[in-house]
Amino acid sequence: MNRITTLIIAALLCVLVPASASAFCGFYVAPGDAKLINNATRVALMRHGDTTVMSMQPDYQGPAEEFAMVLPVPQVLKKKQVKTLKRSLFDTLDNFSSPRMSEYWEQDPCPKPRPKKSSRRYAPSSMPSMAAEKGSGNAPKPYVKIEAQYAVGEYDIVVLSSNDASALETWLVDQKYKIPKNAAPYLAPYINSGSYFFVAKVNPKRAKFEGKNAILSPLRFHFTSKDFTLPIRLGMINSGKEQDIVVFVLGEKRYVPANYPHVPIPTNIIIKDKTRNNFAEFYEGLYAKTRKKNENAIITEYVWEIATVQARGGNQTWGIQNGRKCDPCTSPVSFFTPDWLLALGLDVFGMGKEAQAPVGPNGERLMAKPVVNAPKKLVLTRLHGRFAPGKSNPDIMFQTASPLWGGMGTPNTKGKLEATKFHDNINSFQGRYVILHKWKGKMSCKNPQRGRWGGPPNGSMPTAKAGGGANFGGKKQKSVRPENYAKSGIRYKPKKGIK
Repeated sequence: MNRITTLIIAALLCVLVPASASAFCGFYVAPGDAKLINNATRVALMRHGDTTVMSMQPDYQGPAEEFAMVLPVPQVLKKKQVKTLKRSLFDTLDNFSSPRMSEYWEQDPCPKPRPKKSSRRYAPSSMPSMAAEKGSGNAPKPYVKIEAQYAVGEYDIVVLSSNDASALETWLVDQKYKIPKNAAPYLAPYINSGSYFFVAKVNPKRAKFEGKNAILSPLRFHFTSKDFTLPIRLGMINSGKEQDIVVFVLGEKRYVPANYPHVPIPTNIIIKDKTRNNFAEFYEGLYAKTRKKNENAIITEYVWEIATVQARGGNQTWGIQNGRKCDPCTSPVSFFTPDWLLALGLDVFGMGKEAQAPVGPNGERLMAKPVVNAPKKLVLTRLHGRFAPGKSNPDIMFQTASPLWGGMGTPNTKGKLEATKFHDNINSFQGRYVILHKWKGKMSCKNPQRGRWGGPPNGSMPTAKAGGGANFGGKKQKSVRPENYAKSGIRYKPKKGIK
């Protein structure tokens, strides 16, 4: 099978572009005739009010030589607005929210009397054409101007302004970079709307490489706008094949696309034991068929409340408290630490600015005063789309949605699991696929109690294995018929009311 290149568009700060102009994303340029391909750029968005903090981790396929990213931006970004992050942040986000395989074992139908230990309880839901515009004859003389220039991490950054797409192309060519073919018509609308161009140029002397691939640090920006948009069109310039887009959105509510069909991934499916060796292929087939049955929708794969912000402690201080623990966990990380959340953007809203902020009993970063500009909680939403180059793919616009519950609970006595539904106020949704092991031992009692599920016979808790079709930097998984791996019926369209 062909390789899936998992693409989170290498574009930032699209939301300030006027409605009349197309939102933007970035592309790679390289010296001479070097060919670069957008392969696996990851993006995390933290949204509160009209402020967005956007973090991206770029990746590419190409020579181990100097290259750059060109990003249209709505304003001249100052050095203090740009920073680099640790790559482990994105690995944590991906692992924490990945679709998962879980297992339950039927407990001994004739258990021996023993003291009850505290058991896990699951709360069920209480409620169910980009074209360049020709200038007039009185158009000013084309120009390119350097508005700002500085270094951040391994990046040498230049912010440019221009009034002509050809002039900008000429500037890049003069700097010994080759613009991707047919890029100028895509640049023109942003120039016409007054955008600037952020060129993050990698200095090979400060970068780390593995073979021909640079190991780049994630870049983080923040900005303010009423619109909340992720551009995808311009990124297709570097796209030779179908691209997967996975977006991690952190905000006080769940987010869904406003201008694309969207559904939650079918979850709580009972699968056959053989699936454990073909889980990625099973999930790829499930994902592809769900999109086919739902008009190529963008799929919600995970929604979880990962932190409470500005929580009042016993000493009347404020801070960041751990959210709800993953259940089951596919990552060694059970909670996001305050420092990780600050790195992803909470510092922009005033959290964690005190150098010696105390830490509470649950790991929360305590503050001496309430921070009125910070969100009250953070909900992580994972959205997964797939786009083909050459088609009309509008930029993704986000809107908030009601809480979602699914992929939770233990099987009932008949081995059935609860369906996806809205919840009154808690987001608890995950793509979870369950293997059930029926009791095969002796049953010596008169009235055996069948259908009680829990951990394996050794007493540990149910296990979970992460997986999924399009993993960053991975190869395309073979797509299999999910029905062949499932024991329960699969609904590709959610019940009425699920959005």
